[in-house]
Amino acid sequence: MPEPILECQGITFEVRLPQPRTILDQISFSARPGEVIGICGPNGVGKSTFLRVLAGLVKPTAGEVRIEGKSLQQFKPRQLARQLSFLPQDTVVPFDFKAKEIVLMGRHPYASSLAAWTDEDLTVAKDCMVQAECEAEAEQFVTTLSGGERQRVMIARLLAQDTPIVLLDEMTASQDIRHASKLLRLARQLADAGKLVILVLHDLRAAARICSRVCLMYEGRIVADGDPVEVLHEGHIAYVYGVKARTFTNPLGQWDFDLDEN
Repeated sequence: MPEPILECQGITFEVRLPQPRTILDQISFSARPGEVIGICGPNGVGKSTFLRVLAGLVKPTAGEVRIEGKSLQQFKPRQLARQLSFLPQDTVVPFDFKAKEIVLMGRHPYASSLAAWTDEDLTVAKDCMVQAECEAEAEQFVTTLSGGERQRVMIARLLAQDTPIVLLDEMTASQDIRHASKLLRLARQLADAGKLVILVLHDLRAAARICSRVCLMYEGRIVADGDPVEVLHEGHIAYVYGVKARTFTNPLGQWDFDLDEN
């Protein structure tokens, strides 16, 4: 089993305004290459904040995040951009860049500040747009795209960045069922190629299907962490989501659930 590539110890994040609140409470976590880890839980429990802390975009009140034993604070921005890529929930781009230009921005960590894009950069960007199924939008301005199209362009940019750690915040939120299924399979393929993939998911069926591990969050803590089927049992669902559920194996042999509406 490979050594952990990403670790955090005692991560706490607090805000003081408009009133004091603990968003993340003493989270410790480690993850290895080849894993697909789903961060699941109801709204407002700290999932996106946790991902942003792992990405180095939010500084925790206490604790630290380490990549291969090295604190994020020790990485220069370009060094960190070669180690870790992040897809936020909000993919709005306020300026009129063409989609292909957005994807090429993923190559910045590898480019000389004075050099034009290389043939390799252009090839990588094109291949990544094909993988994310947004090659047809290459010449369109990103401000004219639908939410789903824009999200796939941003995923292509993330792929072009080509990092060993990939963080995805609700990557299927704006997608139709065909594209959502394709992107989830892509996440699995990235892990199969040796990358660590961590994604925030609300779709528990998708989490059980493609994740090698699920972390269930509640009130700023990871309350269960492990095999998806073992984590997503009826007791945990009732505790975290406040609903009664019946879990079962569906005719396709997959984990599934029904809600008790009574």
